Amino acid sequence: MVSLALAYSSVSGDILRPALRQLDASELAETFPYLVSALISVIDILLMLGLVAAVARLSPWRLLASSGFAAPIRGPLAWSVAWFLPALLACIALATPAADIAAADLLWLSIGAPLSEELLYRGLAVGVLVRLCGWHWAAACVWPAMFFGIVHAGQGADLMSIAGIVTLTALGGLLFGWLYVRWTFNLWAPVLLHVGMNGLWLLFALGENALGGVAGNLVRLGIVLLAVVATLRMTRERAEPAGRGNVGAPAQVDECSRVRPRPAVRLGRAAGRRALRGRCCS
Repeated sequence: MVSLALAYSSVSGDILRPALRQLDASELAETFPYLVSALISVIDILLMLGLVAAVARLSPWRLLASSGFAAPIRGPLAWSVAWFLPALLACIALATPAADIAAADLLWLSIGAPLSEELLYRGLAVGVLVRLCGWHWAAACVWPAMFFGIVHAGQGADLMSIAGIVTLTALGGLLFGWLYVRWTFNLWAPVLLHVGMNGLWLLFALGENALGGVAGNLVRLGIVLLAVVATLRMTRERAEPAGRGNVGAPAQVDECSRVRPRPAVRLGRAAGRRALRGRCCS
């Protein structure tokens, strides 16, 4: 079900935009130009929640609560200072401020879209694959990252740029997934990194798309290095490899997403768990 929902998310825009064309031309869409994009993202999330909840016989609210949004934000927020402030100073030194920044762009492209993408591709997809299906953390991060890259293919103008954007954003999705698992399924770490990078791309002329220019790629490389090093230092005690090589043992899903390391995940009755795994991950 996770794979089905991910596959749908890669084509949902092409499917739904023609049906929502009238809404896209409405006065409401003039006030908020990203209304249709927001609706499509919400539908993607609801589909993932509905499919997994139905097959695993879990409440959608329980799945949503276990995605990591309820986890403490204090640690990831302090971590974000380690990479955001140097990145901001680098942008001021290397790039020029972007012209004609609209409030709607900042609201959706730097906040709304990262939040919805991290919830879908990391909080739900990676979370379910590791904690419910028992996947190795690396495979669970790679699989959604591939679809995450495909979703961004529309930013490319030709075959080479499309290939570059898909590859780059897929690698970014892999990093976000690793952060999510390393921070013991705390979704705020990948959310803050995603929001910060998108925000800098909007506020400064770092590139027309995800490929970026020279300054943009220098800033991006610096952010990644600082974010990884700070993560390794700040999560050293909480993320000890366990079980099948996971970064931190698979955690039991509960309402507040507190991590209790266990060798296996217990969601529902053990007798039907293997069958549920196969159906949830398909």
